[in-house]
Amino acid sequence: MKQPASGIAAHGVAALLIVGAVAATVQPLAAHHTMVMYDRLRTMTLIGAVVEFQWTNPHVFVMVNGTASEDDEPAVWRLETASPTNLVRLGGWSATALKPGDRVSITVNPHRDAREKSARLVRVTLLDTGQELGTAYLDLDLRSN
Repeated sequence: MKQPASGIAAHGVAALLIVGAVAATVQPLAAHHTMVMYDRLRTMTLIGAVVEFQWTNPHVFVMVNGTASEDDEPAVWRLETASPTNLVRLGGWSATALKPGDRVSITVNPHRDAREKSARLVRVTLLDTGQELGTAYLDLDLRSN
């Protein structure tokens, strides 16, 4: 039996809506990245000074000129953390929470490649005031430990 033209058009519209809905959900998922390059099971502490504070979406970044031990030469570390919205919810964080020159002690999860001077920020302590700024992550790392 032959379908009327309006029935074919309705199926075409329905198919386009489904394709559009799938495309709309795939884009945001592809745009977001995870932090799997950082070893969440290890922590280390950097001591240094803030060089730059980038209050941006989807992740806030802090550049710190510092060292992880007394034997290290100072280097600029690129530290990644959560989104501005999540940091504000934690309290204490704002676009002006850190300024270039602030002396800090920062707990981080280092990059899995030890040659990289980048890490996931866990907690910042401003050395001149003692103020602490923490973070929270939803780790979906399902590897066996």
